[in-house]
Amino acid sequence: MRDDELTNAEAFAIQFDAQSKLLRTNMPAQVVGVNSARNTVDVQPVLKGVRSNGQEYLLPVINDVQIQYYGAGNFWVTFAPVAGDYCVLSVSDRSIEAWKKSGGTIDPILSRHHDMTDAFAYFGINPFPSVIPAIQAETMHIRTKDGSTGIKVKADSIIYDVNNVEVAVMESSVVTFNVPIIAPEATIGGVTQTDHTHSQGLDSDGNSQVDVGVPHN
Repeated sequence: MRDDELTNAEAFAIQFDAQSKLLRTNMPAQVVGVNSARNTVDVQPVLKGVRSNGQEYLLPVINDVQIQYYGAGNFWVTFAPVAGDYCVLSVSDRSIEAWKKSGGTIDPILSRHHDMTDAFAYFGINPFPSVIPAIQAETMHIRTKDGSTGIKVKADSIIYDVNNVEVAVMESSVVTFNVPIIAPEATIGGVTQTDHTHSQGLDSDGNSQVDVGVPHN
């Protein structure tokens, strides 16, 4: 224990350190509940807090956290989180409680700052034991986690995979199907596929080449 008094700088540093431990900005968390209708999740922060006496404690579950989807205008990429998924909590510097209810530009009303309850959930992070496997270079991949089913967007092609089968490849000049396809009735030039016939002309003797079902001698 010190006998001399703290300098102003030392006292300020201790006070700042104590306050900074209460300041929330970003942290990893794990989903414990999902409300798809509200686009929210309940999450458990996965980093423990530490009290002034050095004792660790589990941070409380944060309810009704807004999910951050990718999108703008009329186009969105959506997904359904499940319990156990990891996310990053980005904590607003002011209360978003009123904004979640009405949107727009508002008075936050509540005076709290950097509070864990005012967080947004960003998905896509994983610890090393749960990394996303088989990441392909120069490819944007919309996929299942194991990569067995998905759409690969490359600079010169789009590839569709289903259950580890490359079913189709789209290029600027050709579309290749690697599996049988089932197509609906097609109409080309006003003629359906069922009614479509090919004109075969006449043979060297001037007779029609179309088989009319008449026996030949």
